[in-house]
Amino acid sequence: MSEAQRSTSAPTAQRVFSSCRSGLAILLEAIETAKELRLDAWDFAVEIQNLRSAGLTSSGLRWLLCKGYVEHAIETTQPEAAQRTFQPAGNLMLCQASCFVLTPAGMALVRGGWCHSVDRKERGTLNLTQALPDPGAAARPKVPRWDAACHELHWGPMLVKRFRLPALNQELILAAFEEEGWPPHIDDPLPNPFQHDPKQRLHDTIKRLNRHQVNQLVRFRADGSGCGIIWELRS
Repeated sequence: MSEAQRSTSAPTAQRVFSSCRSGLAILLEAIETAKELRLDAWDFAVEIQNLRSAGLTSSGLRWLLCKGYVEHAIETTQPEAAQRTFQPAGNLMLCQASCFVLTPAGMALVRGGWCHSVDRKERGTLNLTQALPDPGAAARPKVPRWDAACHELHWGPMLVKRFRLPALNQELILAAFEEEGWPPHIDDPLPNPFQHDPKQRLHDTIKRLNRHQVNQLVRFRADGSGCGIIWELRS
């Protein structure tokens, strides 16, 4: 970071930290509780009204979003639903249904850099720019992540789909994408028993992959040849 960047970013960071200490503590408590209970981070996403009550302003929230320290989604949970659901927020617009979780960089900010900055401030030697984690490390995910051990598909901290029962064909496709680093397109990885039409089987599997997503973030589709599959992020 250049000297000019430091001179402009430090005052902004100081203003945000002075107003959002309680809000960041709430966000950290939420994500640590989710980890302790081995639940998805978004099961404990914090509602915007709780953060505003703790002193976080809209400008402060947008600053944290732009820096990559928090993730933002719109809650769509129905009263009778068994699990919280969300849709991605595509911009910086905030609403009553906005919810937030800390990113890994945000957790590092609260646990490490921010706490150290407060200590330095109390000693009269504040240096926020040195304490902040690299914002590049907090970039939004570019590809999904398939956790074969937990049978879960994620986009960043958000759960996309969880398999509670075996789904061999769907999981084979997700494992193939994961192994190849999630390129936009892969060839059909399913085995080819003679008694099944491979194109129809791939078509049926893709339909099932798109169904019952907890958070509808990733769409799968055929490539038109009947021999390949494409993934894309839902708008």
